Amino acid sequence: MDNLRKHIKESFFNPILHFLPLLVFLVVDDFFGMVTAWEISFPFALVLLIYIYFAFKRIFTWHLIFTLIFLISSIGAALFSFLPVKIVSSEINYELVVLTLLISFIVLRKPIQKQVVRVMSNLVPMSNNFEELYNVIRIFALVLLMYISGFLIVESLGKNSQPYQEELQYVYIAILFFLSVYEVLRVRIIRSKLIGEEWLPIVSNQGKIIGSIQHQTSLHDEKKYQHPVVRLLLVDKGMILLNKLDKKENGNTDLWDSTVSNHIVMEETIEQCVERTVKDKFAFDNFKYMFLSTYSVDCKNEIQYAFLFVSCLQVEYKLNGDISEKTKWWTQSQITENFESGIFTDNFKVEYDLLKRSGLLETGKCDCNCRLKDVIYQQSSAVRDQN
Repeated sequence: MDNLRKHIKESFFNPILHFLPLLVFLVVDDFFGMVTAWEISFPFALVLLIYIYFAFKRIFTWHLIFTLIFLISSIGAALFSFLPVKIVSSEINYELVVLTLLISFIVLRKPIQKQVVRVMSNLVPMSNNFEELYNVIRIFALVLLMYISGFLIVESLGKNSQPYQEELQYVYIAILFFLSVYEVLRVRIIRSKLIGEEWLPIVSNQGKIIGSIQHQTSLHDEKKYQHPVVRLLLVDKGMILLNKLDKKENGNTDLWDSTVSNHIVMEETIEQCVERTVKDKFAFDNFKYMFLSTYSVDCKNEIQYAFLFVSCLQVEYKLNGDISEKTKWWTQSQITENFESGIFTDNFKVEYDLLKRSGLLETGKCDCNCRLKDVIYQQSSAVRDQN
């Protein structure tokens, strides 16, 4: 659970942390001047950077970008103050520079996002981080635009404008404070909800876990992620039990597929996923199965890294719910005749080929002495002895 919480915090990073040095500089500059703003905000930015490095190391590069933006904004505002001719009032120099950078981020969102994805590690899915970041950028840009516009309008009143400017400044700082507190609370609430949702591991081409992502986010992300799945073929008397899909799972509507198939979720072992899935569909106790192979298939919304298992019918079984109406025992001749007709999923076509080449698929009567049962029981005993 601790690893899952860490993954959620990194893939749903609070964007306010990126902007804290900027906000500190804005507030201190408005009340105490730019020199004091530098003296307070620069050490603050450095301490925050060190904190991010140790607490969220995989997100450090992402946060470093905004630390550089803070430095650029601060230096830009300082250069404004040294100009021989003042373009605008020195009291809104920093706001104007920050607003320009925020608008640039909004306009150049796609190329910026593309470059950041290249730099960032695949360990951290960035889709949520980008959405949250740009929501905050749009809000802060609007607040800054309204404040700058209001300040310039009040300034045009002449000598009597200072009291109104001060009141406007207090309102502006109060809004920034309210938005910051609101964003912190909102992100905390969302994170607590995400803990209860389904998170999938992201694996490399060798099946090694390199990250995680929320299931629904993965389905709708432009990038395809490779997720581990378990697949199990149930065979008996030379036949294979298949299930007809009735939901749009990776574009496989109305296709025949393995009866046991499921995603492995975060902090779940391969064996736990097999047993959980079998329990959902069958009334099996002390279920025995054997590992056959791994393979990868490119599906509609994801790449599946499959762990393929095989089991023969050991006891009487009962399918749960209405699954029994969508299942059928297929003979090898029936599968061969329809193999290229487009009625089987790509997963099953790969699995059937692996099963045939393994030599474990019995063609005759499956009894207690069949080869597949022997191998399954031997493998189950070996695993039990290791544990």
